[in-house]
Amino acid sequence: MNRSIDFWLITVTAILTVLGLVMVYSASAVVAGEWGDEMRFLTRQLISVAAGLMLCGATAFTPTRMLRRYRHFIYTAVMVGLVLTYVPGIQHSANGAERWIGFGSINLQPSEFAKIAVLLSMAHFLDRYRGVVADWRVVLGASLLPLPVMLLVIGQPDFGTTAIIGGLCAIMLFVAGLRHHFIAGIGLLGSFGAVALVMSAQYRMDRITSFTDPWASEKAEGYHTIQSWVAMHSGGLWGQGLGNSMAKLHFLPEPWTDYIAAVIAEELGLVRLVLIIMLFGLFVWRGLVIARRAKDAFGMFLASTLTAMIGFEAFFNLAVVMGMVPPKGLVLPFISYGASAMIANLWAVGVLLSIAAEGNEVEVSEGWPQRGLAARTPTIASGA
Repeated sequence: MNRSIDFWLITVTAILTVLGLVMVYSASAVVAGEWGDEMRFLTRQLISVAAGLMLCGATAFTPTRMLRRYRHFIYTAVMVGLVLTYVPGIQHSANGAERWIGFGSINLQPSEFAKIAVLLSMAHFLDRYRGVVADWRVVLGASLLPLPVMLLVIGQPDFGTTAIIGGLCAIMLFVAGLRHHFIAGIGLLGSFGAVALVMSAQYRMDRITSFTDPWASEKAEGYHTIQSWVAMHSGGLWGQGLGNSMAKLHFLPEPWTDYIAAVIAEELGLVRLVLIIMLFGLFVWRGLVIARRAKDAFGMFLASTLTAMIGFEAFFNLAVVMGMVPPKGLVLPFISYGASAMIANLWAVGVLLSIAAEGNEVEVSEGWPQRGLAARTPTIASGA
């Protein structure tokens, strides 16, 4: 089968990934050098990129029907991984969270892969019942799919990833044609749940307080935001030059992770940071083009929400760095240091490439066949 390649998506992803490698080294070399190896974090990130590229390439050449066939296996594997984060001796903790499973020097965060596993299963489910998405049984079934994963993730605790999974599922329901009042109801319930979760933990309340007034907690929760602002201001339009950040040396803890955008702004300047934002905009544009050209509803649902996943994570990471939203602990896709996030995001790109290749083989105007409940709409409508 002749599978075409989406060079736009590959090019944007490659630029962001290479830039990420450069900035991870720039942000971490001095600190890592104090530990005896200034290449420490760059080497680990290179290994993550290599693993992610292998998974990306294998997925890109895998027909989407195979992804659908093995969706249960992927979902189950992710569930097992999430359960293992609660097992002493296997779990790996950092900063008060137990989100990783560790095997020697290798630590993986199953929740990063859980997002894609949930979207795979949900895209298949909604494609099967396309045409009757408004039926309460379909809405209930779709709502129950991500629930086990979300419960395990929130218990780690990881509020940010839980919110991302819930939000992506709501987006997929909207794309599938769920009526606006259903979406509004789901959003309202989700908002009540989010408020309850925030109020149930003091550290989450502290993050809200630091967001509204960072200076009130300048030595605690507001510290990162203030130092990020200082770094961005110091960079000006064109930056202090690659490697010349002061924030990474004395002020931003682990600046190669969540707050790497602050280092980029200080070293490369506002103009280049805007160019990076434009690259993420190009990624989102290309992902939506792939979704529009998908050969079936499954591909369209999956491509649109995977694109939203990358786009929203980039938006929220940059918004946190700029103090526009409360801290959420989300990485900047393809750029921040983190093995699990890098591998999972490159896997998502592989899925998009697979959908794009098949979309170029079939004209969408030919129509998508009705399946499952969609083929029995009159029966459901009659109340049978």
